[in-house]
Amino acid sequence: MSETVQESDDQGSRNEYIPRVGGEIDLDISVDSESPFVVIPRGGAKEIGRSCYQVETRNGTYLVDVGLNQGDGGLFPDLRGLDEGQIDAVFLTHAHIDHVGSLPLLESYGYLSDQAPVITTRPTAALADTLLRDSLKLHRRATQKPGREQQYSETDLRKVIDRFRPCGYQAADLSDHVAHIEDTETLHFEFGNAAHLLGSAWLALTVDGSRVVFSGDVGGRSNHLPEIDEPPQADALFLESTYGDTHSHTSATDTRTDIYNEAVDAATDGKPVLIPCFGVGRSQELLYMFKNRIHTLPEEDRKQLNVIYDGMAQSATDTYNEHCRAEFAAESIRNYIVNSGDQQPFLFDQASAARRMLMSREELLEADETPIIIAPSGMLSGGFSPTYLLEFCQRYDDARVILCGYQAEGTPGRQLEDAIEEDLERVGVTLPSNGLNGGIPDEGDGTRVKVPVSWISRYHGLSAHAARNTLLQFARQVSPSQVYLIHGEQEQQEKMAQHLGNNLDSVSEIQLTGMMHPVSVTPDLPEEEIVGDRPAKRILDERGADIEVGDSAQFGSEAVHGTLSEFSDQIEALELALRTLSGQLAVERHDSGFSEEDIRRIVRDEMDEIVREAVEENQSN
Repeated sequence: MSETVQESDDQGSRNEYIPRVGGEIDLDISVDSESPFVVIPRGGAKEIGRSCYQVETRNGTYLVDVGLNQGDGGLFPDLRGLDEGQIDAVFLTHAHIDHVGSLPLLESYGYLSDQAPVITTRPTAALADTLLRDSLKLHRRATQKPGREQQYSETDLRKVIDRFRPCGYQAADLSDHVAHIEDTETLHFEFGNAAHLLGSAWLALTVDGSRVVFSGDVGGRSNHLPEIDEPPQADALFLESTYGDTHSHTSATDTRTDIYNEAVDAATDGKPVLIPCFGVGRSQELLYMFKNRIHTLPEEDRKQLNVIYDGMAQSATDTYNEHCRAEFAAESIRNYIVNSGDQQPFLFDQASAARRMLMSREELLEADETPIIIAPSGMLSGGFSPTYLLEFCQRYDDARVILCGYQAEGTPGRQLEDAIEEDLERVGVTLPSNGLNGGIPDEGDGTRVKVPVSWISRYHGLSAHAARNTLLQFARQVSPSQVYLIHGEQEQQEKMAQHLGNNLDSVSEIQLTGMMHPVSVTPDLPEEEIVGDRPAKRILDERGADIEVGDSAQFGSEAVHGTLSEFSDQIEALELALRTLSGQLAVERHDSGFSEEDIRRIVRDEMDEIVREAVEENQSN
């Protein structure tokens, strides 16, 4: 048996639990016709975690993702300089906690306007609900120590979840979702499948003749998600760079085969198997892997196996079974559901949720069937996976622990991974668990165990993040003149920037984004302004009664007579029409293949028609 000893460590950072909010901060935010978008990274710049990007237009303030940091550094995004009620809407690219975890903080500090929606896909809304409730439990536990103050409450969580406006992969005007937005705001958004997680999306924003694309987390490696949707062309691309230094990943199909074979071989030989993994995404990937293969085993072997999924994987699998269909699921799953009538594509006879079993967790470890346990967390830093490993060490002479995800520095999973390279017989780790009957230890406390290194296997190849060649393909489809790298360590970003510079023909500028450093997105327009600022209404309000329009004056091809004040309503309508037209212009410029001369002609014709109708209406009155 393995040795166990109780160990306590009361060390821990306190500052990371204090968000950077309020106060004045000098940010250069100049939004005009030359820079219709200004983007401010408030997290997720040269780091993986707390993704959060403020988007400023002339008429609104928006956030793209609002995540938590799960590694070193500040826990929350930097929210300094935001005013109460300033945020008009939040867009979420997917449900992972490093993209949604700080949403309740916005509610707690009052940064969201009264009617501000959280716009995202239907699966993301459902999964975020699960992840945010779990995150609140962890936040409460972490802030029980002296010097730490809880930053948001369950009330804040409920309020922000009530703001969710779920949708599909679609394009829409923001005004369809935000009732209070300025009439002059013509922001248009589009979600497309990013194939990273169920419901994950890239996001395109278009306003005033310019477009910017946020990649979100790009995948394309899943066995149950559709292929990545082709993004639209844009002026600027904010591109994730998690694996910017990796040319290509190990084959995901081969990796799944290897994991399946090792798990089944061990379990049919009577050795229990633990697969620590993410509760959302990776757990369902593994369940789907077993479902597609386990029926090929002899019946006597199938009867011997008991595949248990535990922790957050339980509620997440329910969500996957509910939402993994239509546009959110791979064609193979859609066809399977239709042909078989099975409404639970991620479950099978040998799979059981721990909470729904008639026996306790202790009893399942003592049952005749050999358990294959899928449980978060993937790094053995929380959840049920460290508890199962502790029980394995106390109960069994032989077992298997299959690591299949990224292991962050300082985590128990990383210690196990490093022990393989060091060729040790046993590795000592402190697990954040007191066993199945011991309750949850305080932060920094836990149980010391020695794990036989012969138990441990490590597989690469299941990453849900694309390697740099797929990222390059995505960037080529966007064809931006400006690329801003986000969501990656600096070394990965530097390698990705070099790769893009050598292989992306459209790009003229590549930047590694910096925290709180505003980025102005400049549309690639000809020198002649097509549609720009038209402050005619403001001028009219100030001087309209004094301005005379004579017989020779013309708007477009129409002669106009009288004072400009008589045309107040028409000019206001004209300005709104021009702004709407500028949004359409961006689509035509990026998507239609029209020449600049073609576009200028279309704009002139549209303007003449708008003015002609306005004049005729005024004369009839």
